[in-house]
Amino acid sequence: MGSSELDRRTALQILVAGGSAAFLAGCNGPAGSAPPSSASTQPYASTAPSISVTDQRGKTATFARPVTRVVTIPMPAASLLVAVDQSSDHLAAMHNVSWVAMRDGVMGTMFPHALDIPHDIAAQDFTPNVESVRALNPDVVIQWSDAQLVEPLEKAGLTVVGLKNTGTQQDVDAWITMFAAMLGKPERAVQIKARSDQELAAITSQAAARTSKGPSILYFNRFTGGLKVAGANSYNDFYIKLIGATNPATGKDPLPGSGMIGLDVEQVLKWDPEVILLGNFDNAMPQDIYADPVWQNVSAVRSRQVYKVPLGGYRWDPPGQESPLMWHWLADIAFPQEKSPLRSTVSDYFSFLYNHQPTAAELDKILWTTNNNASASYQQFNA
Repeated sequence: MGSSELDRRTALQILVAGGSAAFLAGCNGPAGSAPPSSASTQPYASTAPSISVTDQRGKTATFARPVTRVVTIPMPAASLLVAVDQSSDHLAAMHNVSWVAMRDGVMGTMFPHALDIPHDIAAQDFTPNVESVRALNPDVVIQWSDAQLVEPLEKAGLTVVGLKNTGTQQDVDAWITMFAAMLGKPERAVQIKARSDQELAAITSQAAARTSKGPSILYFNRFTGGLKVAGANSYNDFYIKLIGATNPATGKDPLPGSGMIGLDVEQVLKWDPEVILLGNFDNAMPQDIYADPVWQNVSAVRSRQVYKVPLGGYRWDPPGQESPLMWHWLADIAFPQEKSPLRSTVSDYFSFLYNHQPTAAELDKILWTTNNNASASYQQFNA
């Protein structure tokens, strides 16, 4: 028996409690199975197994065949679907912020068709434009699981798979498992999770072996137009602690609340973080902070340790398929090397995820080498 068949058999047994995917095989599918998509031109064999996916609300959607038209509204979902599918052919529409990441990153280079996909199907706050979504005749709509976001779509007769974002790696694993199931490629979920678990174990082992204490790292989800940082129960807090560093927003003087939390400059000055990360949800760059007198007394500015987070197939700051690369990058930021192996790691991971070998110029773009070049130790990532 080949490894791919073993992967598939393993994948068919996956059931993640609380809302991942269950794969149920049976002739013709159970009663109430969804009819074949009118958008599909592939012949349907009556012996084909049905696909059942239990989302993170605990609700099950059943498909008579692999889906061919998927609308994604949560921002990480579009690129995640492309990575699982290794194609943009089955992505029917996406959130505008997902599309912007494809345009500004390298996803649009790897999959040029993705830039032609509709991206006006939801408001900034994820409220769907139901008529626009219906007009696309999707097999399934991926949406955050909040009732007010899901109900308008379901009332319109659309099949919805709901996602939660509780700031855990288990969320990423669940999303990948669901997407792989719907696409009829359950073995991809097994492969991606195995690779991610391997990288997680490596990072955890590295952190445990260090004798030096990691720096305090503050992640800005928004910098221009109002400050927001990652607080408790955020994925950013998870990986800051994963690599052996500390997050002042969840330390001795924590911010109340969870997720991305607004704050003022005075609180940042009080924390005096040693490293500042600028996310990819606005255009702030290290030079903006270095040139602003307000920030001159912050340790991260004095030591030139302000960094723009990489932007690959998707933004590295939120959870996604490239999160293991974020862990490696951040570990090298916190504990710099003379020469980081990250470029080679990114190339290998992109080949695995996208069947794409990035060029030297693409690697520079992903890592923001020009914008981060004036920051301490960033030359470790140069070609």
